[in-house]
Amino acid sequence: MSSELRATLRRIKPEKRTQALTPRNPSELPFLGRTTALPAKLLYDTTVYVDILQGRFPEDAQVALRAADAWHSPVTEAELVAPIGFLDPNHPGTPVAVKQIIATIDRRPAYRTVSPDREMWLEAGVLSGVLSRLQNYKPVGRRRVLNDALLFATARKHGLTVLTRNIGDFDHLQQLEPTGRVLFYNRT
Repeated sequence: MSSELRATLRRIKPEKRTQALTPRNPSELPFLGRTTALPAKLLYDTTVYVDILQGRFPEDAQVALRAADAWHSPVTEAELVAPIGFLDPNHPGTPVAVKQIIATIDRRPAYRTVSPDREMWLEAGVLSGVLSRLQNYKPVGRRRVLNDALLFATARKHGLTVLTRNIGDFDHLQQLEPTGRVLFYNRT
């Protein structure tokens, strides 16, 4: 067993996790606009890009975004480009959507992109496995939460804070690994 995996298992202790996690009260969670200390470095979840593209990202939160360093992940990049493959090419809205997705990817600077390494993949695998077991996720949910756990583990290792509106998964991930940082927002 690798030393990275041993360290992850010692920290997360999956064998001691037997009870389903309960969502924390939103008043206990850090939300953009409600927290006084904005993190200096944010790693954007896919929800941020989607909400900005759809014009549903809160206007008052955009000021806070400009004050923090934006970081990106190939995980969110893959989630963003997936629709290019599954959108109906004959639908009249598809070309515009594809152009928007490509423009969003092109604007992401390579020097602000952090890629998961082996240690992060191992941590994400353990976190998503524990979360899937505790919350009784079906196969589709297990695959989805692996991406969230990978983003969470990447942020934790690099000292970044995940910015997301996905309260359910990221609240639970933070309960499993309290050293990971998350900042939530509600879309308009």
